[in-house]
Amino acid sequence: MSTASEGAAKPQVFIRKASGLVRTAGTWDVLAYNINFTSIGLLLAFLILLGPAFYPGISMGLSAIICVALLLPLSLVFGYLSSSMPRSGGDYVYVSRVLGPAWGMMSNFNTTLWWFFYGGVPSAFLARYGLAPFFRTLGIFTGNLGLIDIGNWFASPTGMFIFGALLISLLVYIFARGMRTFFRVQNLLIIFAIISTVLSAVVFVGKTPADVLEAFNRFVGPIAGTADVAGHVLEAGAGAGFVAEPFSLRNTMLAMTWIYLNLAFMQSSAYIGSEVKDARRLQLWSMPATVVLVGLGVLVTVLLVERAAGFEFLGALSWVDPAELGMASTPLYTELASYVSGSLVVAFLITFGFIFWSYAWLPGQIINGSRNILAYAIDGLFPAWFQKVHPKLHTPTNALASMGVMSILALAVYVFTPYFATLVGIFGFILSFTMVSIAAILLPRRLPDVFATSAVNQRIAGIPVISIIGVLSVISCVIMAWAYISDPMAGLTPTMIAFNVGTFVSGLVVYYVAKAIRARRGVDVSLSYKELPAE
Repeated sequence: MSTASEGAAKPQVFIRKASGLVRTAGTWDVLAYNINFTSIGLLLAFLILLGPAFYPGISMGLSAIICVALLLPLSLVFGYLSSSMPRSGGDYVYVSRVLGPAWGMMSNFNTTLWWFFYGGVPSAFLARYGLAPFFRTLGIFTGNLGLIDIGNWFASPTGMFIFGALLISLLVYIFARGMRTFFRVQNLLIIFAIISTVLSAVVFVGKTPADVLEAFNRFVGPIAGTADVAGHVLEAGAGAGFVAEPFSLRNTMLAMTWIYLNLAFMQSSAYIGSEVKDARRLQLWSMPATVVLVGLGVLVTVLLVERAAGFEFLGALSWVDPAELGMASTPLYTELASYVSGSLVVAFLITFGFIFWSYAWLPGQIINGSRNILAYAIDGLFPAWFQKVHPKLHTPTNALASMGVMSILALAVYVFTPYFATLVGIFGFILSFTMVSIAAILLPRRLPDVFATSAVNQRIAGIPVISIIGVLSVISCVIMAWAYISDPMAGLTPTMIAFNVGTFVSGLVVYYVAKAIRARRGVDVSLSYKELPAE
């Protein structure tokens, strides 16, 4: 809440009563929160698993470099806006206050819906990419076939659903206990995850393809039933259709879809702005810092893995039926790293730590979605029931419960039906990112007082820096939209493109319906947008 003396010193926008949220997130909390949502472990797993196999001629390192360059403007857009308007709700706040309430609801409700839909993806990944490789690797190292069977069961639809639903329920409970509780858990678990990533890269230093193939034969050969299982992978992969091709810039750029899937969500802390300490400073640098740190980690790791394992072996591995290897799913790069290490202790640290990357999107999706719902309720677009914040724990319990229920439903759809592919909704997110970028361009003109009193009021040749960055971000959004439409693995059929667009504009319907309902009760909800949301 602004004081009278502050109001006399500089222009202010009137702020309403407090929302009940409190500022608990410090520097490491926020940086870890953003890094968690990018999940460098999953990013690497997808890029290494799919890049060489299905994007002929890809340069994984160049793909990472280009994607980081394209994402830096978007990270600065979110950083600048969240510093200027440090409130929970992310783009709902920025777009609604700069472009207008209907546009803000369209942009942000789209994001919230996709977080509903994507609730089933990382919760399923816990079992498929986290627990399955962990138990499978321990079984291989110890010769315990029972552990291998357990690992394979985790990768089954039943295993993914059971443990995904348990994970969602546990996270909602932790979030309801308060953000301090969550940050303690997050800050501990991310240490194990980072150790996993560092070890996964280090073990490949100085190794050659011969070393990797020998380790693969030694550990996988016994369960595959063939001594030269690596040779079988190369032969079977070629027979199935894998071909190593010369460098292709097009495929290098199309493979960015898997990097962007993770790295585009470096702005997660924008949605908990009312809970970030010193938000005007911290939000400004934490998002671009996340892009650079994670991007550097990806670049170093893929170069080491590709140099050691060889492009042909990595590509062929994903073309082979994992059942031929005695596995329920294709081994990840973390499993290859475990074999190369030859150490049970190192293998444990790598695969155990990766468990906490496997579902790392999920906490941000549930927390951020609940803050969006709270923001809608505060502005009168959703029923007051969603506005309830626990007086002692300072958490929006009803909004959290709603996100939990929707996430479990989405999990069932993802696991038991073919209707949802991993990449299909990122095009929809890009539509919202474009709206945010346009809001950044127009901020100095539409909200001159907010711009003038912010930490981002710099100009170059008289042009606001935030407007320049906004233009660059729009360009990057257009390039990434092309990549998703052009990438066959994205699953963006004409029907799915229409679904993305329909989801995007659904917020307009919600806004005008809510406005009409409230108008009958004598309330003009548009007046809420004359001020910043509550703290």
